[in-house]
Amino acid sequence: MTRVSNLAELKQAGKLNAAEILIADEELARKMRAWQVIRTVANILVIVILAIAIFAWANPLGIPLLETGGFRVARQVMLAVGIGLLFLEYLLPGTRVFKIAGDEPEGLRLVNRRK
Repeated sequence: MTRVSNLAELKQAGKLNAAEILIADEELARKMRAWQVIRTVANILVIVILAIAIFAWANPLGIPLLETGGFRVARQVMLAVGIGLLFLEYLLPGTRVFKIAGDEPEGLRLVNRRK
């Protein structure tokens, strides 16, 4: 188990593909929990936003309002936001590789998603 106490050490442990990480710093543990929540919400929003945008783009019901210029811009914005959210987890350190396994008396325990 790799013990980390700052963000640089967490990134280094991620690069080394550690099986388990123990975050000893409470502030970093809070950030990691927040990043995990942001990742989960972003993954849900990607599905919802892209589904709505694709439905509006395809317009299977033939709604004339969806063919106007304003809705065309709205579709493009929704598609851009949805695609941007797809890549959000690459900006959040550690969330793509590790998931929270639980709280230990020494700190927050993370495990590798790939192992």
